[in-house]
Amino acid sequence: MMTRILLAVLAFTALNTISATGSRAMSVSPMHIEMTSVGKSGRSQFTVTNSGATPMPVETAIKRLEIDENGASHETIANDDFLIFPAQVMIAPGASQVFRVQWVGEPNLAKSQSYLVAVNQIPLKQARSQSTVQVVMAFGVVIDVAPPVGRPVLKLVRTGTAIDKHGKRHATVTIENSSNVHGLLEAASLRFTSGAWSRTYLPGELAQGIGIGIIQPGRRRTFTMPDVLPDAAGALQAKLDYPLR
Repeated sequence: MMTRILLAVLAFTALNTISATGSRAMSVSPMHIEMTSVGKSGRSQFTVTNSGATPMPVETAIKRLEIDENGASHETIANDDFLIFPAQVMIAPGASQVFRVQWVGEPNLAKSQSYLVAVNQIPLKQARSQSTVQVVMAFGVVIDVAPPVGRPVLKLVRTGTAIDKHGKRHATVTIENSSNVHGLLEAASLRFTSGAWSRTYLPGELAQGIGIGIIQPGRRRTFTMPDVLPDAAGALQAKLDYPLR
């Protein structure tokens, strides 16, 4: 009898934070891709590596992502918006496979769209007489497709605090994107102050603490900062610096 375990490390956790558990036979790079709906930036690629000792069959599937204010993602099938080659392949032990991605959706997008390319290991068939445990892995690549014209405009609309499961306080911010192009909070700087206390998060720190932080066009996202607030911190003020691009 075969027992199958699905180990999912989907990159939409990169909407928050990508985490890893245990040893992996499969790795995917990069796990976030920026594209535009026209021109050379309408093409990209990612690489899947099989670091295991056995051949690994892999297939891809594409879903469109809608991300709500609390960071929860809602998915719908969107296989017609991209061409991915190969769609299914057997990767030899120790080998890598490049997957080429081509946008074939609307060239003149009105606003950015976000997608998840699920990279799924296909379970191998075992003889009925065998009793094995098979670990099946699934990763995901987040793809943001921007329209040909526009830039993100992010505004901090609310600052607050949240209590974690250990009873500790963390700073929160709610960011609004009033533009037609997605914004990435990982590219921003955030400064919090309360009396004599202050804390500045630079872009690299935000990426490690909250992930890429996609804020879709016309939407808001609330983010919780990773650090515990000191007891002396009272009412918070915050300043957002987001680079023009």
